[in-house]
Amino acid sequence: MEDHVISVDLASGKITALTPASEFSGTADMHLTDHLVIPGLVNAHTHTPMSLLRGYADDLPLNEWLFQHIFPTEGKFVFDAPLEEAQEFVRLGSELACYEMLKTGTTLFNDMYFHGDVTANVARKAGMKAVLTKAGLLFFGDDALFSELVGSNTKFCAELISSEDKAIRPSLLPHSVYMVPKEKLQEVKQAYDIACNGAHVVIHTHVHETKKEIADVFERTGQSALQILDDLGMLNSRTVAAHCVHMTDEEIALMAKCGASVAHCPRSNLKLGSGIARTADMLKSGVNVCLGTDGASSNNTLDMLTEMQYASMIAKGVTGDPTVLSAREVLEMATLRGARALGLEAETGSIKVGKAADLVAVDLGRLEASPIYDPLGQLVYTNSRQVSHVWIDGKCIVQDGTVLTLLSMDMSATERLVSKLRDFRKSLPAAS
Repeated sequence: MEDHVISVDLASGKITALTPASEFSGTADMHLTDHLVIPGLVNAHTHTPMSLLRGYADDLPLNEWLFQHIFPTEGKFVFDAPLEEAQEFVRLGSELACYEMLKTGTTLFNDMYFHGDVTANVARKAGMKAVLTKAGLLFFGDDALFSELVGSNTKFCAELISSEDKAIRPSLLPHSVYMVPKEKLQEVKQAYDIACNGAHVVIHTHVHETKKEIADVFERTGQSALQILDDLGMLNSRTVAAHCVHMTDEEIALMAKCGASVAHCPRSNLKLGSGIARTADMLKSGVNVCLGTDGASSNNTLDMLTEMQYASMIAKGVTGDPTVLSAREVLEMATLRGARALGLEAETGSIKVGKAADLVAVDLGRLEASPIYDPLGQLVYTNSRQVSHVWIDGKCIVQDGTVLTLLSMDMSATERLVSKLRDFRKSLPAAS
């Protein structure tokens, strides 16, 4: 639609009318004559605190990147650190992430990390919406510790559900089938089924990101990760499977049949050399494909606008078909399909009367963005665009490029922590 007025009820934060400007009889509060207004972007897979590790271990394959650099560092600063220090790591990283996401138009994110209660508080402060839980699940052989972690998660999620918090929604976060074996996944599912009593809880996990991962799981179990999730009843309309780079025709059909969603992360998959997901085939088969950035340590940004650009262009190049994943389709992947994956399609993801006024204004009025024949094409295919305003539930969060809710970030504390991270990085065996 062109030249329309969006009316918002500030009390409810919802859109009340979409009126052609020629028919609007009132006085608009804001005129954005050279802007494109889009729904708030939905980052369907990320690890917000890992913004502190941006550029920490570049140009490495996933297994080396993860096991020789990221896990040892997280062990030092998150897993084995005193509670206050671990929470500070998460807080500072989450603040950096929320700031960057707001600057680039993300209003809702699906997170996977640890000390999720800290990230939740940062998101609330930032005025953002998030789907998360207390901690991502990894199993390192300690049954008691794992059960304690599951109990902490289910308690956190049950409290969220009973509070009816509209900003933070609950999730179940097994890192992956290769990091959480089948019997432990079953334990988790049973605990969540009891604690959450049928409430909508997103199942968020990594699936088929690398060929090695797939081979390792099959060698150990005789099944694929998707088969295991399906056997356990964990592959359904609440499932958000991140990556899904290496998928057979049968696996794509299974995803479509179960109603599961794929969070496509094109730049992370490229940078880590993991491969290129069959997004065009998945969409054609009826799979709900949305977009995520992954963490800033593997991307290295949380910019969903550029993620849309890569998703479209890669699909065109791989298929040899310039018509696939059009600008309109990738915008839908970054908005409505993301909201659908998180069970929030009725509330957000499109500019529609009755939905939340989660809106982003993108400035296309600069000289380097001219001329404009197709605003959507300009949004996706060029870098000559900039987010000027963001509203979440009708509240202005970003105004003229300034993030109003995160004006007092503690950058001195961030710099001190980054200095410690630099020193630790030098001590890693892989650094020599």
